[in-house]
Amino acid sequence: MGVPGTPVSGATAATARLRRLDVALDNAAGLFSPGDSVAGHVCCDFVEDARVHGCRIVFTGQAEVSWVEARQKDASQPETVVGRQTLFQCCSQLFGKGPDEKASQPGHLIRAGFHQFRFHFQLPERLPSSFEHFSDTGRVKARVAYCLRVDLENSWRTAGHSRERRILVLRSRDLNRCKSLTEGVSLKKDAIVTCCCCISKGRIRCELSLPRSGYVPGETMDIGMQVVNGSSACVDSTHITFQQRLVLKAGQRSHTASALIFSISGQRVRPGASGFYHDVIHVPPLPPTGRHCCQVLSIEYVVQVKIEASGVLGHSESLQLSVPVVIGTVPFENSALSSANLVASCFAHFDFHTGDIIEHSLMELEQAQGPMRPVYRYYKTERRLSSQLLEKRRSHPQGGCDERHHNGAVTSV
Repeated sequence: MGVPGTPVSGATAATARLRRLDVALDNAAGLFSPGDSVAGHVCCDFVEDARVHGCRIVFTGQAEVSWVEARQKDASQPETVVGRQTLFQCCSQLFGKGPDEKASQPGHLIRAGFHQFRFHFQLPERLPSSFEHFSDTGRVKARVAYCLRVDLENSWRTAGHSRERRILVLRSRDLNRCKSLTEGVSLKKDAIVTCCCCISKGRIRCELSLPRSGYVPGETMDIGMQVVNGSSACVDSTHITFQQRLVLKAGQRSHTASALIFSISGQRVRPGASGFYHDVIHVPPLPPTGRHCCQVLSIEYVVQVKIEASGVLGHSESLQLSVPVVIGTVPFENSALSSANLVASCFAHFDFHTGDIIEHSLMELEQAQGPMRPVYRYYKTERRLSSQLLEKRRSHPQGGCDERHHNGAVTSV
């Protein structure tokens, strides 16, 4: 390990010339849990002797959200609302003087060649998972990011070098801690169809059911829905969606945004008829449900049903109901994942635009010196079972479902 020398004269006071300034983590993949120790070396390779004020490493966790909305006084002028929270920030001095100390000449001499400086940092226990969301229009953004930054300043603090290294923090959520998530969920809702004169034309009932409300990425979710059309109107459309919902906060202001994970479009239901819909949704790699570790962002998941019925003279009625779903990281003890021999967990991310699931091995993450985007734990056995179920349904199609959008195939990078 290189040790800086005592202040001497004779070395250049200009910006230190470096071949390399890097952060090498003991955990080369850069994946951590809250409370973990982040340790490694700062590697410096100087071309020549140089005087420096000091070198420090800064550990930062930051959450930031923003959205665009119309101004209250002038709706034609959009306003960008921003919310920020510093989750933690810690500075460790590797050598030399700290950022609050005055610059002095001649400074500390670092000899030419390669030097390593050890660092260690303990992550706080309560941290949200790393996260990124950017809407297609760019009007909604949300990010939870963690990074290490090395700052090296010359003796007069007029110039320097910096290097950042991102890390991922993956918060665990054990589904076994909430036994109520194993219970089936059934939700019913009625809508009264009226004509333009507010005369009742009958009632439409919708029932949505799930075998349980807790899942981990890689599992499948069985969704059942029944529509009973007791009206004289026709149910024109039925939509089932699985959504990620983000609640963004900035002071006293808040905004809710949704990202579509899965959708099904059902057939029409004639007056006096009933329709039953069943489908299997594969849960892609997603961050766990989180509400309590971040002040500006919470992540929720819902299965939502929306039906629309046409009345007379163009009058229409809609009915909507939602069931919250909890996404965790540790499966139930009695689930297929916990008992299957072929379960292989990996890290992956889900592309909301294409529906693809891209897996990342630890070796790939180490070679890339950490992930370029957030990845999450993903169990692969249920994905194979889901593919088999989909192929079976294609060869034996069920009535009542005419259009669907599934997650894309698993690919490797």
